[in-house]
Amino acid sequence: MKLMLIVALILNVVILGCEVYALVHVKGKLNILKYYTYLQNFLSLIVSLICCVYLAINIIFGQTVPEFVMGLRYVATCGLVATMFIFIVFLGNGKKIAITEDDFLSGLSPKMGNIILHYVCPIVSLLSFVVFERQIDLNNNIWTAIVAIPSCVYWVVYIILTKTKLWKEPYNFASSDKKNKFIEVLTMLLLPLSFIAISFILWNIR
Repeated sequence: MKLMLIVALILNVVILGCEVYALVHVKGKLNILKYYTYLQNFLSLIVSLICCVYLAINIIFGQTVPEFVMGLRYVATCGLVATMFIFIVFLGNGKKIAITEDDFLSGLSPKMGNIILHYVCPIVSLLSFVVFERQIDLNNNIWTAIVAIPSCVYWVVYIILTKTKLWKEPYNFASSDKKNKFIEVLTMLLLPLSFIAISFILWNIR
């Protein structure tokens, strides 16, 4: 069990390091808070830091890792997997709304930034949560509701701000040049539904 948690600690350090490295190279750090993928990566950074502290305490002093730590990892992992899904489906393949060199300071290419934020961190987080952190208790079903709160709040706020034109829509889901109400509604439904599916799968395989 301790070996598993040591590996989990190493993986959380990797996530923490990758997140810090990528996010410090982002331009307009306040502006990125309107992007779901950046928000989820920022959340992951905080959660990985908390996990590193508690995992280190467990490994060194033998104290049990609290269930809320695993709950936070569940929340962060669902968010990161959702960002990978959103990036692959909506933002990848060279589309203009994908991250470009204009989004990063010198020293980090947009290609590497995309790989770190949308592939490396989600995959490492998923591996750690599903395989190496399964020894930590996570039995309270309330987490299946808590896990959806960040994403649901984001998309509700996103729709409200977009429809009321209180901001420049970051992803252009609802305000594209070619208005197609069916695609617009489908997109808005697909995102939260995909998150619910991801959270359900992770809860049952962890």
